Amino acid sequence: MREFRPGTVIAVVALFIAIGGTATAASGLINGNKIKPGTISARQIKNKAITKAKLAPATVKSLRGARGPAGPAGATGPAGAPGATGATGATGPAAMVDPISADVTVFNLPFDEFVVPLSLELPSGRYLLSAKTNVVNHESSGDNMIDCTIWTDEVDGVDRAVSDVPYNSHFNLSMVAVADVEELVELRCIAWDGNAQLSNVKLIAEPVQG
Repeated sequence: MREFRPGTVIAVVALFIAIGGTATAASGLINGNKIKPGTISARQIKNKAITKAKLAPATVKSLRGARGPAGPAGATGPAGAPGATGATGATGPAAMVDPISADVTVFNLPFDEFVVPLSLELPSGRYLLSAKTNVVNHESSGDNMIDCTIWTDEVDGVDRAVSDVPYNSHFNLSMVAVADVEELVELRCIAWDGNAQLSNVKLIAEPVQG
């Protein structure tokens, strides 16, 4: 039999003791099965040892508190610099201008003579001119031709209305035109076949824009 030196024996014994001690220590570790519920308090847990990642989602959700009241409104900031001026809009329609007019209720129209029942003095410009009258024929011999015209500045007849009106009959004459006027508009009428009468005579001038 081979003999072992004392030093070798001591080393082998020390090795077995070390191995046996480690196994014993490992078998003595504490796990979840060895902890009795309710025996570990908050004082025994190290700060920040339990993180959000180690908690169940339901637990994290249950720890969320109710929403607090809204905080006070912040102070109003300083006014910003004025913006650039926008483009000019399109020109709107021209405003309405009151027409200029004259009228007469009854006017006797003599035979074969041009007369002026109505006239208007106007500022120089462009106008929509209109005239109308009712006519009664008092000539006993038959029809009477009644002739009325709108004249501008005594030089231009811009619209004319002519009609044969039977004896004791009523008829309406009307005229309308757009014309340039320097200062004067007239309604001129004549009865070619005998005396007649005009009623509700009216002459109107309305300024035209543009």
